[in-house]
Amino acid sequence: MSASRTGRLLIAIVAAGLALSSRGASATALIGQPTRGSTAALESTPAAVENAAVQAEASRLTAAFQADPQSMRSSAERALASGRNDATIAAFLKLRWAGRLSAALERYGAMLSFSDAPRFTLAAAGVQHYATQLHSGLLHDGPRRLIIVSVQGQHLVAYDEGRVVVDTPVTTGRPALATDIGAMRVLRKDSPWTMQSPWPKGSPEWYPDTVVQMVVWFTKNGEGLHDASWQPAATLGPGSQFGPFASHGCIHLTPAAVRVLFDWAPIGTPVVVYPGDGSPASTQALQQSVDAAGNPVSGIRGL
Repeated sequence: MSASRTGRLLIAIVAAGLALSSRGASATALIGQPTRGSTAALESTPAAVENAAVQAEASRLTAAFQADPQSMRSSAERALASGRNDATIAAFLKLRWAGRLSAALERYGAMLSFSDAPRFTLAAAGVQHYATQLHSGLLHDGPRRLIIVSVQGQHLVAYDEGRVVVDTPVTTGRPALATDIGAMRVLRKDSPWTMQSPWPKGSPEWYPDTVVQMVVWFTKNGEGLHDASWQPAATLGPGSQFGPFASHGCIHLTPAAVRVLFDWAPIGTPVVVYPGDGSPASTQALQQSVDAAGNPVSGIRGL
């Protein structure tokens, strides 16, 4: 069988599988936050349309990476990890189309193990297509305002109708007092605020009263986004949750970043903290530590 016929046959097989895939959770977006645009296309797109889009992407990849298949593989693996992270955020937000798109992404991701060029290119195309769909869905059919925090990346991004308003490294909770995982929301804001240790003096977690200039609270157990004057800005970012400035569950930002968030984020703005390790959404979801209403089940936190 020719390579082109093999590719067409594989597309038909994948299309049949996609037609049977789950439509995902039926719940609405978190905490009544409105979503934008029509979700109909994300929830149920004709297989022929999806297949045509994947085939077009396969043709583009063939032209772009014809002389460098390893770069195509690296690009596809990055897209798979990114798509899985976006699928996790969408699942935490209970966006109805998340399950269908995540299932399609995983189906093509499993095909990246193929060694022959036509099938691998089709797999890479499918991964790129559904990763793009997931990200676009978050930006255009998710909450109007959204704050997301990657624990592995130690990074925060805030979106306003798909536009980035804050993009900054952060420091989250140390392993013993890790920042909660899941979909939460802005509960209140204070400026300035004196952090008082919920642990007694003599406890290894105790700290003296500490003033922060601005704090955006997102749980009732003491977790907030705030400045940390004692932490050099250069120490924020990947791995800092294991370092000497790791928090007691709060999220440290630069003064400039928290100032923007403080002024921009109204009460109720979703705050999604996700593992961000690029594993399947179903795996990342196992680390969730909040209930369906966004209330942590992990215990007290602070600073």
